[in-house]
Amino acid sequence: MKNKLLSIYRADKIYLAEWIVAIVTGLFVLLCASTWDTQSLTIWSTNLWDVIADGKFRDYYAYTAQNIYHVHHSHMGSELMSVLPWSIWNLPIWIMQRFFGKPIMGSALMLAYSKLFLVGVTVVMTVFTKKITYLITRDRYKSVLAMFLTASSTFIYLTVSYSGQNDIIMMTASVIAVYYLLKNKHGMFLLWSAIAIAIKPFFILPFVAVLLLAEKSLWKIPVKALIAVSGLALQKLLFNGAPGYKESMEFGPAKDMLKQMFAANLNTSFGGVSFLAIALVLIYLYAYTRDFKKDDYANPNSNVGKYAVYLIAVTYTAYVMFSPFSYYRVATIVPFIYIVMVQNRNMALYNGLLDIAMQFALMMKFVLRGSILFRGDFINKSVAQRFFGYNVRYKGSDPYCDIDHYLFQRNDLIEKLQPMFSGVAVVAAVLLLVFNHPEEKIKLKISGDRHVRVLLWVRMLIIVPFILMTLFLFVKTANKIYP
Repeated sequence: MKNKLLSIYRADKIYLAEWIVAIVTGLFVLLCASTWDTQSLTIWSTNLWDVIADGKFRDYYAYTAQNIYHVHHSHMGSELMSVLPWSIWNLPIWIMQRFFGKPIMGSALMLAYSKLFLVGVTVVMTVFTKKITYLITRDRYKSVLAMFLTASSTFIYLTVSYSGQNDIIMMTASVIAVYYLLKNKHGMFLLWSAIAIAIKPFFILPFVAVLLLAEKSLWKIPVKALIAVSGLALQKLLFNGAPGYKESMEFGPAKDMLKQMFAANLNTSFGGVSFLAIALVLIYLYAYTRDFKKDDYANPNSNVGKYAVYLIAVTYTAYVMFSPFSYYRVATIVPFIYIVMVQNRNMALYNGLLDIAMQFALMMKFVLRGSILFRGDFINKSVAQRFFGYNVRYKGSDPYCDIDHYLFQRNDLIEKLQPMFSGVAVVAAVLLLVFNHPEEKIKLKISGDRHVRVLLWVRMLIIVPFILMTLFLFVKTANKIYP
């Protein structure tokens, strides 16, 4: 019996029970949170149907700015494609609100239904993750493992199940784009890249790296880059001069994110220098100087696919490491970092340990830096709140308002640990990229070719204690409002 259990434990297989735990964890997080982002994005997606029904499509941004449903964010601040696919999914709840008087903001079930769209999009992304990994490795276990690591990542739980952010839509489109690139279908790659960038422009950073990897013609590079941003440009032309559009772009959150992307991390005699800008120059130079050409994607013996995925992982890691970002955007490194990791079996043990270290350290950093994260009032309007029978509305400096305040009240020294957690996250991310270079140049004297299944179990439960702590705060606060 012992040998049988050990053989099951050490097998190169992801078991159904592990998939079930991963799915249950995601659903648990989803049902316990309804953030401001979820609410605003849901209402913005249904506002589109309102203006279409009223025959005032061009008034979409002005109508959204009126904020008649009283969401937290008054200006949308992003392009239409960021909510358009979501709008189609949310048509049923818009009908309930428009024609049957059932306000979406008053229904935890309708808000949860809206978030399920992001879960569906995530499923699509994991399927293409499996396809990409198989194209690179021709190994079914590694393909399923990359799919599982992606689906059970803390960053995916945080972005999709917790915050309900639409970054996953952009990420899925970009993964599909990379799949077509590896299938040597360059037209489809450009199309899906344009869709991804039209949804949110962050994919333009790794897109340039991938483009430079196999395209060496100096006149074709800017042409293809223009094609990639064409969807973004068309949206701007569509709403050029439309009521409220300029104001929305000016006061919405997207502009601030882009303004802060190239922060001045270092002072020189030339002025402030952005570490991200330095990293991008080095990445792009490295990509362009690799000896690949476009036809290599059709060659099964070429490493061009490995390099393409690796460069995307490196670029996104540089972005989240060197540029201010919202906590949910760290998910952009998923699934590419996991596709890179599973290729190198000799580093399996170290990859598992470093992955857990990076995820946990970043979670602690997010909590301690005062992010709008794990607040007790984000349980308001969630399905879980229905079981408590009350809402919370915090007054003053309630120590139970969020995990950060609670920990600070217990020991104010804990916030001084932020640099430690940041350091752990940075070194873990860097080592993951160094250890898993496509050429596998790093050889450690102590082999990491050990399948430690418990690491899979630990990593997919990292977020659970944070959610349980939030529920604890929701119960302990005195600022409860009963109907």
